Amino acid sequence: MHGFLFLYPMLRKSLFVLLLISNLFVFGQTKTLAEYEKELNTLSLDIVNNDSDESKLKSNEKFKALLLKAIETEGSFEYNFKGIQAISILKSNEVIKIYNWTLPRKDLTYEFFAFVQVKLGKDKFKVTELFDKSASLEKPEYKTLSNKNWYGALYHKIIFDKKLGKNTYTLLGWNGGTNLTNQKVIEVMTVSNSGAIRFGSSILKVGKKAQKRVVFHYAESAVMSLKYNPTEKVIVFDFLAPPNSNLNDVFEYYGPSLDRFDSFKIENGKWEFTPNYDAKLNRNLKDDIWNDPKK
Repeated sequence: MHGFLFLYPMLRKSLFVLLLISNLFVFGQTKTLAEYEKELNTLSLDIVNNDSDESKLKSNEKFKALLLKAIETEGSFEYNFKGIQAISILKSNEVIKIYNWTLPRKDLTYEFFAFVQVKLGKDKFKVTELFDKSASLEKPEYKTLSNKNWYGALYHKIIFDKKLGKNTYTLLGWNGGTNLTNQKVIEVMTVSNSGAIRFGSSILKVGKKAQKRVVFHYAESAVMSLKYNPTEKVIVFDFLAPPNSNLNDVFEYYGPSLDRFDSFKIENGKWEFTPNYDAKLNRNLKDDIWNDPKK
């Protein structure tokens, strides 16, 4: 009996130690990518749908921190994160992956966010956060920018072609502009061997002038098409114009012409502007961006 009384405190202490180790093991476990994805989806929808700008900003900060942890998790480059509804994820050349989203405010303005994940070698990556300064940048068409003063946009297409350079990527995207206008953007992103990001490269040639990027301005109520035709390797877009010449450069009145598309095509290592692209020649492209008036 006395032996049992002596052992009981020792047994209780051992059980406590085992329980403590067990709890440390559970809390020390990292989340799976699927678990991250589920939490990120909830936050992403709150960023878009919440009625309060303040609540959106709080959710956005949580989303950024959690997404960064997910990106830094092993296997994230291969994982598609399709369960996150309010995000654009683009991947190219098995080297670049962009995680990109927007925060819409009640005043009809937008702020854009992104992480760029660059593969530097086997199981070695560099992650760079982009900071949207589009609202304060003047004449962005002629500026070279870094991740600290990015011309923010929500990208829907990434184009890689060796003719433009082995580390050069062309991005097509949308920027909310002002409460009276919208914007579409053709951006050029270059990536150094060390994974450093730069935006703007003089490979967009309009006439004799070369631009760092192209920004299209048009009315809030209008819909502009900006697409890539991979068969012909051309960027095709609506020609924008005001209803009459008295409204030239008053972009809140600009909209797509009903009968004209323009394009950029790769010539001599640059995107060369070509007016009057015939979208009707390509049935697949026409189905997406050209409405036959007879229908």
